Amino acid sequence: MKDFTFGKAGPAALPPTDSVVVSTTWYSSCFGARKGNKPAPGSMGILHCATFRNFPCLPNLISSTIQLTDHMQLDKLLVFDSYISLLPPLAPHNTSLHISFGRIEEAETSLSGRNPQIPEQQPAGPHFFPDARNNDFRNAQITNVAGNMNIIKSDSELSPDTKKITADMIASATPAVPIVFKGREELVEQGVAILCQQAPRFLAILGAGGMGKTSLALHIMDSDSVQNKFGERCYFMPCELFEDAESLVQGLIYVMELTMQENQSKQKVLFNHLQSAHGDLLIVFDNFETPWNHGNSRIGVKNLLEKIAKYGKVSLIVTMRGPDGPGDIPWERLGDQSGIPTLSPVSAKEAFKAFAGNKLQSSDDSEAQIESLLYQLEYVPLAIRLSAQHVKRVPLKTLIRMWEKDKTSILVEQTEPGRLTSVSFSIDLSIQIFRIKGRTLELLSTLSFLPDGIPLWVETLEQMFPGEGLSVNVSTLLESSLIYDQNEGLKMLIPVQEHIHSKYPIGQVDVDQLEMFYAQFLKNLPGNDIEAQLELQPHINNIDKIFKTQIRSGHSKTSYMCAVNILDRSWRFVPVSMGLIDLILEKNENVGKGDEIDLKLRKARILRWLQRLQDAEAQVMSAKDCINEEGNISQSEADILGRCFDILQGIYYSQTQYEKAINMSLQAQKYFKQSENQWAQANSMRWLGDIYFMQDRYQEASEMISEAQQLFQQIGNELGVAECLKRVGDIYRMQGRNDEAIEIMSDAQKQFQTFGNQLEAAECLWSLGELHRMQEKYDEATEMIMKAQKNFEEIGHKKGVAQSLLILGYIYENQAQYEEAVDMFLNAQMQFQNIGQIVDVAWCYQCLGMTCRLQGRYEKAKEAFTEALKLLKGFPGEKYSIGCTLLEFGHLFFDVKDFVEARRKYEEARDVFTSHGQLGRQVDRCSRALAKLDEATKQ
Repeated sequence: MKDFTFGKAGPAALPPTDSVVVSTTWYSSCFGARKGNKPAPGSMGILHCATFRNFPCLPNLISSTIQLTDHMQLDKLLVFDSYISLLPPLAPHNTSLHISFGRIEEAETSLSGRNPQIPEQQPAGPHFFPDARNNDFRNAQITNVAGNMNIIKSDSELSPDTKKITADMIASATPAVPIVFKGREELVEQGVAILCQQAPRFLAILGAGGMGKTSLALHIMDSDSVQNKFGERCYFMPCELFEDAESLVQGLIYVMELTMQENQSKQKVLFNHLQSAHGDLLIVFDNFETPWNHGNSRIGVKNLLEKIAKYGKVSLIVTMRGPDGPGDIPWERLGDQSGIPTLSPVSAKEAFKAFAGNKLQSSDDSEAQIESLLYQLEYVPLAIRLSAQHVKRVPLKTLIRMWEKDKTSILVEQTEPGRLTSVSFSIDLSIQIFRIKGRTLELLSTLSFLPDGIPLWVETLEQMFPGEGLSVNVSTLLESSLIYDQNEGLKMLIPVQEHIHSKYPIGQVDVDQLEMFYAQFLKNLPGNDIEAQLELQPHINNIDKIFKTQIRSGHSKTSYMCAVNILDRSWRFVPVSMGLIDLILEKNENVGKGDEIDLKLRKARILRWLQRLQDAEAQVMSAKDCINEEGNISQSEADILGRCFDILQGIYYSQTQYEKAINMSLQAQKYFKQSENQWAQANSMRWLGDIYFMQDRYQEASEMISEAQQLFQQIGNELGVAECLKRVGDIYRMQGRNDEAIEIMSDAQKQFQTFGNQLEAAECLWSLGELHRMQEKYDEATEMIMKAQKNFEEIGHKKGVAQSLLILGYIYENQAQYEEAVDMFLNAQMQFQNIGQIVDVAWCYQCLGMTCRLQGRYEKAKEAFTEALKLLKGFPGEKYSIGCTLLEFGHLFFDVKDFVEARRKYEEARDVFTSHGQLGRQVDRCSRALAKLDEATKQ
């Protein structure tokens, strides 16, 4: 073979006996490829058959057959390879040109990456096929004689060799049993158990592309039990090679090595073999979606499959994309209603490491990075294998950056893309096979945009995505396994989501519709906070993405302030509220001054709740600076100042700077009274009562709480009344009035449940747990505290979680379960440390010291008490905590018979409690300890 470089005039001379490879460069310039898009070898170009007529070198070619395959495109329709073979002429004096095509795909499939809904520019020059879009040239032979073209399209007129599938082709397409195979052991066992029953069995392995259906089928087929039952009568059919019943029959004849006699019916030969089989047979139809969904072949394929299934010795395995097995055969499925599941996190990590091999260096950082990447890949087996391959060439950190930047485009092997070597190809193959286009493709694009999918789709789909025939569209997408139904919602795996969103992005019209739907959805939420949270939870990520997208693009059609107001009702959705507020303040230039101040104060309140106290204070001061406090101020300005001081008192309260907090609360009450905001005034009074409570000034706390409660009752605010009731219960608890406290706290907890206030209800549960502990009802105490902890975790209240752990530590300690108590105290200490609650950290040290003392670990106890007192030096107002730590430290010295040091600690504790003025019970505890010490020294 000789290589020639063709110019625009073609080759100067062409020996009639040579074969010629025409380079990509030549057909790009001569055959009408778009200007400026000169393709490299292996790339895509456009070939106009009409060019042959006028091409100067054609008279010299005499008669040739031109074969075009794979990557070239003919007049918008045909996909070919990047080379052209000109075979030796057979008849030197015949001037006809023959073009033979293999399987040709319709361009509308658009696997090349173009949008099929956007018409391409028509290439210049004459066309042989003016209506290329509607022509089917599969297996056609085209003959050009003196400029007159003849197209032979009938399959019956083709040579038998044209569409022949050989045994070697089937053998090459049959994969080996995978070596790396993790997390599917249970499914293999189930599949083997089904097949090894007495009667013929029919096993369906269903699901999305890339889930490992083929690998699972191969491992089932290769199991000892299946091999013992079926022996060499196991037949694997790679159905991506077959398009109809006739080709499937031909393939079965090949894999079963049946002998064909002249003029015999292929189906008769096959069925005679199945009828006369001496042992059980197993046929695996892999990737059965290809013949099942090809053209109009389904009826023939269905008839063939059901006929095969009727033979008494035949068992079947079918693997295919979709939620249902083919035909009316009683398939037994593996997995759930959507097919086989993704891998578990543990199995996914094992598979990733096995695929990556010894190039992967293990460390704490790498373990966390792998876990994060696999979570983002949603544990899809094909995505795991393809991502792990990169680790053989690039560091793990680089792979993480590649995924963050390029998403599914990195999930491909460095070979020709195929269903097993490219996640994107596998997804596009589903789009092609199931003919997903038009409004169905737009629905798929919409689903790829929504992180939560479409929850409760039967009820919400028509409002979110209006249109006719939506149920048919959904049915098509479910059949393709590109989406799945979970908890009555339509969902999409992350790799599929990333690819679809990248290649088929949602249109602005559909985004606008989604925004309007969710704006109305938020307005229609129930008044009960818990009920509202339950309705919001399945949609919250959709709401976050849609509103942020619209704010960034300036396309918002609704009031973003309304969304912020509604989301602000629940602490559970703080991250979403915070993100929207930040984006509005950053991007929206048209936000009014009043809205801007309101957003800043909302942000400050959230920051305080998150214990980001310095940031919260800065935000408050930024809003406060917008108001001139000198002279006369308006009612609205007074309300803004009241909110500023109210948030500041909460900030100082969290830092145990109680005197500053009291001053801020009094200022807030003054401005709220001026603005006639009675609810805010009463709420600030309640907070002042809380401050007194934390200072152990119970009398003043009771008086302030009572005053706030009366004001809440005047304005008919039942929630405020319940909050005051809860604090009264806490005061009774601290005063040892446990029965009264339990009664009041139980009543308050029920009211909070009715109002849907999850935080306050959880705090009541916590208090009830502590009360039961003090009554030595440890089972009831544990139940209450664990319920409270769960609620705190759900709403993200970190301090509540830490306090729950602390009480669980007490419960263990009270029952002499010291090791469990130490674990709880350490865990609580870490939680308090993370949110900057230093006084509580010191208290945990004190608890650890007490527990170590009870265990007889006196040196450890001494270290813990010393560390607690060291931390408390920065908080001289924390007299209760300081006094208790000194008292417990004294008990330690008493135990080791260091009576001098014990007396010193007892007296220091007594003095601290006395200086407070309202800690008489603690003073009495010190007096009793000193009396006991006196008795001990006399002995």
